[in-house]
Amino acid sequence: MLINPRTQTGPRAGVLCTLGIAMAAAGLVPLTGCQLFKEQLTTDPAPAYPEAMPRGRSADVQVFRDVTVLRMTNTTAETFGPGMMWLNQQYAMPVESFEPGETWELDLKGFADEFGDVFRAGGFFAQRDPAAVVLVEIETGPSDARELVSFVVVQNKYN
Repeated sequence: MLINPRTQTGPRAGVLCTLGIAMAAAGLVPLTGCQLFKEQLTTDPAPAYPEAMPRGRSADVQVFRDVTVLRMTNTTAETFGPGMMWLNQQYAMPVESFEPGETWELDLKGFADEFGDVFRAGGFFAQRDPAAVVLVEIETGPSDARELVSFVVVQNKYN
């Protein structure tokens, strides 16, 4: 008896049909992309970098970047701030007073520029390459004599 495969019915045809549908669905899954962890790229704008503000000295405060966190300890006898903490003369975050002996851990994703762009902090689920931290400054001093004091960036660890 000859069987025409185009008109064949029965359990074997159902299995082939199911297998064909599963293969087609599996082929479409990679095309959908993955947006499970959407990175925040913008926020409220920060003030523009104060180009006219006088630059002070470099304080003996060492800054360590550990993936998406800045760690620093005020090893001086001086209090800095309150004011803005600046990264790379572009990104800012408002900070309180940095007292002697105090240690801070600041989230790099909390820094933004004057256009609302968030600092490219990186991390495991980041969609953009991380930016290096090369300059850290803090606004300090009385309101009539504000200055920018820089800290020492020791390490940039990206992962």
